[in-house]
Amino acid sequence: MQYEGRIRANILDWASLILVIVGALNWGLVGIGGFINANWNVVNLIFGSIPTLENLIYLLVGLAGIYELYFAYQLYSARAEKPMAEKPA
Repeated sequence: MQYEGRIRANILDWASLILVIVGALNWGLVGIGGFINANWNVVNLIFGSIPTLENLIYLLVGLAGIYELYFAYQLYSARAEKPMAEKPA
């Protein structure tokens, strides 16, 4: 991430954000499926026949979540350091 008056996200930032969103949607579907006794775990439905790959995807989503905590801290730090621009009179 770079700060030159604004935040610039790199490819790792975007990839981790996408993984976190996919993971959150998957968990939401798992929760809904639990109420109606259905398996709506999309990762399991797609990759369930390859348990190692399924576990790798879960691991990547977890690592992306940890990275997003770091990224959020960086955003907070950059915002705290940014001088407030004065509005023209």
